[in-house]
Order: sequence, then C-alpha cells, then structure tokens
Amino acid sequence: MPAARLARLRRRARRVLAIEAVAIAAMLPACVIAVFLIVGLAGFGGWKADLAGLIALAFALRHAIRRYRPPAPEAADRRIERDSRLPHRPLAALGDEPALAGAMPLWDAHRARLDRSLATARVGLPRPDFAAHDPFALRFLLLLGLIAAWIAAGSQAGPRLAASVDFTSPFARPGLGVQAWITPPRWAGTTPRLIGAGTGKVRALAGSTLSVVVTGAGSAAPAARIAGKALDFTNIATGSFRARLRLDHTATLTIGPFWNRIARYRITVIEPTPPRIGFAAPPGPAGDGQHVALAWRGTSRYGLTALGLDMAPVDAPGAVPDHAALPAPPAHAASFAGSARLDLLASPLAGMMVDGTLAAVNRDGQTGTSSPVRFQLPAPALHNQVARAIEVLRHDLALGTPGRTVLAARLRALAAAPPGPLTPGTRKALARFAASFGPATPDYAQAQASLWMLVQRAELGATYKAVQKFDEAAQALRQALKRGLAGHPADRQTIERLISRLDRAMQARQAAHGTPDARAAARRSAIDRLAHRIENELAAGETARARQDLAKLRQMLDRMQNPSARSESQAAQRQQEAARHLASIMRQEARLMDQTAQQETMPRFGNQAAIPESSPSAGLAGRQDALRRQLSSAARAMAGAGLPGQAQLGHGQQAMGSAGNALRAGDMRAGLSGERAAIAALQQAQNALATMPGKAAMPGGGPSGLGQHAAGGAGEFGNQNDSTVSIGKAGAHSDARRIQGELIRRDAAPGLPPEAHRYYGRLLGGE
Repeated sequence: MPAARLARLRRRARRVLAIEAVAIAAMLPACVIAVFLIVGLAGFGGWKADLAGLIALAFALRHAIRRYRPPAPEAADRRIERDSRLPHRPLAALGDEPALAGAMPLWDAHRARLDRSLATARVGLPRPDFAAHDPFALRFLLLLGLIAAWIAAGSQAGPRLAASVDFTSPFARPGLGVQAWITPPRWAGTTPRLIGAGTGKVRALAGSTLSVVVTGAGSAAPAARIAGKALDFTNIATGSFRARLRLDHTATLTIGPFWNRIARYRITVIEPTPPRIGFAAPPGPAGDGQHVALAWRGTSRYGLTALGLDMAPVDAPGAVPDHAALPAPPAHAASFAGSARLDLLASPLAGMMVDGTLAAVNRDGQTGTSSPVRFQLPAPALHNQVARAIEVLRHDLALGTPGRTVLAARLRALAAAPPGPLTPGTRKALARFAASFGPATPDYAQAQASLWMLVQRAELGATYKAVQKFDEAAQALRQALKRGLAGHPADRQTIERLISRLDRAMQARQAAHGTPDARAAARRSAIDRLAHRIENELAAGETARARQDLAKLRQMLDRMQNPSARSESQAAQRQQEAARHLASIMRQEARLMDQTAQQETMPRFGNQAAIPESSPSAGLAGRQDALRRQLSSAARAMAGAGLPGQAQLGHGQQAMGSAGNALRAGDMRAGLSGERAAIAALQQAQNALATMPGKAAMPGGGPSGLGQHAAGGAGEFGNQNDSTVSIGKAGAHSDARRIQGELIRRDAAPGLPPEAHRYYGRLLGGE
C-alpha cells in the first residue's frame, strides 16, 4: 500500500473520531438548549429562566470540555481496520521486523500480501454511539417535546423565542421610561428632534439644548453622563426627573449604569458656517445713468436675514464707508440669487470710484462677504449753485477732510451768502443747520441726511414739497403691490385710496413743474390704468403678469421721479462745458508731461555735482495731484449731468495717481508712463462725448499738440502731433536711433490703420 494513501486514510480517520467525540461530549449542552427552547415556547421565559438556562449551559459546557478526549494515534489504525473489515490488525504488522535471520524473502512475501489486502481499505462516516451514553433514549423524548411545544405555540413561536433571549437585568426598575430630545438654537428655525432610547449617532448644531426626562424612576434618577460629567437632574414630579444641557462640544451621552444601559449616543456638534456670496456680474451704471445695476448669487445653510452692499471710496481709504440694503431672499433659502437697480444718488460717496463688497448675514448673525469690485457711483445732476456747493460739503464730510471745524466755517459762509437763488424756507433751513453744525454734533448719519435734504431743497426750489409727496405716494403704492405679490394682498379699498393719493401727488408735482396739461393727463392716465391692471391681476392670481406690470410701473414712476426737464440746447451746453474742462486738463497734463520728459533726458556731466531731483520731482508730483483733483471734480459733474465717459475718467484718475507716486519717488520714466496713460484716458473720454447722438462737435482744440517734447506720445497711435522729428547726425547707438528703429518697426506691423501709418510717417519725416 503506498505510504501517501495510508497517511490520507489516517488523517480522515482521526477527523471522524474527533467528530464522534465532540458529538458525544455535546449531548448534555444540547439537552440543556432543548429544555430552554421548550420553556421559552411555552411562554415561561423571563430573567429567571434566562439566568437558570445560562447557569445550566455553563455547567454542561464545563462537563463536555472535561469529558472530551482527542483520539489516540493507534485508534485511527483500528478505525481503518474496522471500517475496511481487515482481520488480524494488518496495519500493526507494517512496523514489525522478522525475528529469524534469513527469513527476509518470506517476510517480503508476507508484506506484499498485506499491501494487497489494504488496497481496498477505507474510512466510513462518523457514527457516534449515543445509545451507550443515553440508554433510556431521553434524546428522542426532548426532540418530541420541542416539536410539540413549537406546534402548541403556533404563530407566537417567533415572538416567544425572541422574548426568551431578551435578557432583562434583574436590577432594572419596572416602568422606567426615558425620553431625550435635542432642541436646535432659536435662530435655526427648526423643531426639536427626539432621540429616544437605544444606541446610535446624533448630529446637532452648536448651541442646541439637550433635554432628558426620566419617568417611573422611583426616588432617584438613573445615572446619566455626558462628556464624562454627570447630568444634573431636577425633580419635576413623583418619580420623574429632568436634565437640560447646552451642547457646545462633541460628546457621548450614556443613560443608566453599565450593567443596565438604557441609552448611549454619540452626539456630534456642528459649528454653523457663514454664508457665501459673490457678484454674478460686475456692477455698472443702469440705462438711465442714475442707478447702479447689481447681480449676485450665493449659498447659506442657515438662510439669510440681511443682504447689503458696502462701499468704500478708493481715493480715501480712511473715509467713512457707506451701506445700501439689498432685497434679502426668503429666510430659509439654502441658495439664492438676485439683482437690483440701486438709487445711490443720496449716498455721500455719489460720483466717486468705490470698492463695493456684498455682505450677507445668516440667522446666526454670521456675515459672509464677497471679493471687492471697483466701480463708479453715479452723481446727482445738480444745476443750482447752492446745491452743488452743499454737495461738495457732503463729499468732504464723508472723506473726513479738511475736518469739521473748517466745514462748519464753510457752512456758515454759505448760509450767509448763498451763491445762487434759494427759497425762504430753504435759506432758513440752511442757516439753522449751519448754526447747529460743530466738531461733535450732529452725528455723521444725521449730518449726511440733513445735507442731502438741503441739496434736494436747493435744487428743486419751490417744487420740493410736491416732489416729496409724490415720492412718498409712489413708494406706498409700490410697497402695497409688492406685498400682494408676496401673498399678503391689501384690500381693494386700500389700493384704490393709494392710487388716488398718487394721482393727486402727480397733479401737484406736474403743476409745480409746469408740465403741459395734455401730457400730464396722459401720463397720469397711463399710470392709473397700469396700477388698476396690477390690482386686477393680483385678485385673479396672475402673479407672473402682475410682477411684469409692477416692473413697468416702477420704470414709469422712476421716469417721473427723475425727469429730464432741460432742453436739448441746455444738454448741449453741459456737454460743451465738460469738453472744454477736459481739454483744459489735457493741455495742463501735456505741459506737465513735456517738463517730465525734459527732466528725464537732462544730461549729467562727470565733473559736475549731480543735480538734485527731489525738488523738481516734488514740484511735478504736486502739480500732478492738483490735476487729479480737477479731474475728480470734472468726473462728478459729468456724472451728475448724465454724460458718458465715466469709466475712462476713472482710468485717468488712477493713471494720474500712479504718475504722482512715481514722480514723488524720483522715477521720471514711470511718471511719464502714467502721464501718457492719463492723456489716453482723457482722449477716450472726449471721444465718448463726441460720439453722443445728436450733439455738436467738441470744442477745446482736441488732442493735437499734446506732449510735443515727450518721447512716445500718449494717444491711440502715439503722440499724434503734426511735427516731425529730425535725427540729424545722431550716433548709431544713440537714443534717437533706437526711437527711429522702434517707429519703423511699429509702422511695418500688419493690419495697422491708415491714420497710424500717416502719423508714423510724420514722425519719421516722410510727410
């Protein structure tokens, strides 16, 4: 018999013997389990039965472990011989040796006969001898009892078995009930959440309140701990206790001692996050030139309570910033987007270049801000000289210069000798405000509101009260219609009363302005019809059409609130005045650029002390700052008159500021670059004025002759003057030769306009 096959048979025999030994040893534990199941199916479960069953099972397992004996090595050979029906224990003979010398041939023949007999050897299946250990066949009696109990339990078999293995502590108090819930902070606007008994994970906002109520506890509450500290229970009734705790950190809540655990929860505390907001499009002037168009979008996990635009002037970092409220989305909106047309003429920063930042506040009071965006605020169109003077004072108060003491003196001088006509009431109001204005009083907000009121009174004159009543009536009607769109409609009588009030205010306003009766009646009729149509659409539930018509009504009222009362000749006159002012600034900037170029190219001699640059450069920087202030004033005036070119003038102010900084540092070359950029921006602003439809040609001389001594020029195609540059006998490596090469290279560029070729030709002496 091969040795490998014999080894396999022996391994199998040992396994069969081990299974039989385990089966015999497990008889007693199996009987205990059967008895436990019969008792449970009969409905006699409980903690006493559970405890008795556990004790009996423990003793049975101990008895089985002590009784179990692993099979001996020779027992495997005996099992092979018995299952294979091999007589005379042939496997034992495999290890014998012949006792007589010379008997090897006979012994080999005997071994060969044994191998042939073992060729059919096998190992059968396990056959434990239960009868030898259970002579009375009690095992069959227990099996019949288990089957009978299962049949008797019927549909209650499953629940009874589940109840029988549901171990209840003998120390548990019957009737004990525990309820726990988490109440989010008030600002979250959500309802409390019950967590009950059991085990699990819970998430809660920081600042939430944990409440635990225990009933049926007898004279003392159960042990409860969170974050290693005991909950402080208070007695609320006989056998009832309550504990409350503010959740600020992640912690684990346990209720009941370790031997009778009622609940265990891991409470993860989440810190609220601020909103995220940004501009959906860069802010810019609206079509009427008097409003700023804004668009934004953002997200907020905890809704919004406020949305606004913060504005800080670019030229005066230490000035008082201004704020404008924006329409906030619904308080519980997770994501939001919107747009608005803001009337910022009343802002003390009107007409200035500002850095705008969106600010959103959620229900927790956290504020999220956007990245700042730079844009120009429109300025009010003022034609009364007193109104303009008060507007300048209003700007100076916002910028914080030259100080309240100086402003108070200027106010008193303005009230004593107004430079333009004023109504008696406006004159008295201006005098009262000038007398009350001092270093500390009134406060900034009140002073700005009073100054803006005086600006309006001086500008509107006798029509101020009529315009004010019209604005109030229009605002009241708009608000009532907006509330109707939001689901809170006013009754029909209220809407009719507001429409009648607006109609009377329009009549008074148009009479004060002297508008022809036919045109006034037509406008009033159109507004009345549109307001009644919106009222009917709201009553019929057509909110989409009502929203569109409300936008039309707002536009019509805006046009009446900001009328264009001046004639075409007056508009042309304002345009020509702005063009002359820009031309004057350009000529001064060109002369400054010529002087800067002369300083930059001034020769230095080896035996001569260096000419100090601080004095001339400081003088040039001072002149540059003065020109920048002139341009800022001109930009505000043009914005107030509704003239184009505001963006180009803003670029010009920035370029002048850069040039002034470079000149103060003694960097003439950088100063020249800034001056060229400033003149280019001024030329573009003049072009914008010249391209206004229906306007006359611009006076002032245009860009010709600007910067004739400056290398490089400042127009769209360079210097743009009519002079030529003679190189003469300049050396091959001189600055003049390098300039000539650069001009030739630019003139040879493909796609250059004819104007540029003619200009470069003049510079090179070809024309």
